[in-house]
Amino acid sequence: MNTTTQTPTVTSTWQILATTQITIRPVTASHTDLTTLQAIAAESFTATFAPYNDVRSITEYVVNNYQLPTLQAEVTAPTSATFFLEGNGQPLGYLKLNWGPTQTEPNFPEAIEIQRIYLLPAVWGQGLGHHLMDFALTYARTHHFNQIWLGVWQKNERAQHFYARYGFQPVSTHCFWMGDHEQCDDLLLKELF
Repeated sequence: MNTTTQTPTVTSTWQILATTQITIRPVTASHTDLTTLQAIAAESFTATFAPYNDVRSITEYVVNNYQLPTLQAEVTAPTSATFFLEGNGQPLGYLKLNWGPTQTEPNFPEAIEIQRIYLLPAVWGQGLGHHLMDFALTYARTHHFNQIWLGVWQKNERAQHFYARYGFQPVSTHCFWMGDHEQCDDLLLKELF
């Protein structure tokens, strides 16, 4: 499933044409896609969480969660789907959806989860996240899910506002450890039908 739209961009850190062709495509289990996914995941995660966590905790998380075998298992799981957002053919971010037993929380057995929605820091603030969210919502409705949910870090105010604009509502909290620091996510839910 590919979607294509035109988005004007203005940036000094991302030098491309004034009009960018946006494409969303499935991530494959090819070595090229997996290494690209690994690079985007590591860079975007680090940029989001490093200001609030120590280097050791961030490095440990990235090493433990973004190894190629781990990503390959995620990409090939039958109850998960991962997609690249590309601008003029260049991967700029990704979206990971889970349903059924692949979901990271058991609270929403009939829903679909947005586990990850990440963009490279160089393209933050350019409206590209909306393409991924719109795609996720369309995917969920097309596959007849009644609800969609996600976890968002309580310190990530930018993401909190983004999800609120889409009508996600807080329903629970999940806390976990990153290194020696307790972190908490708000679990947000949106009814689709």
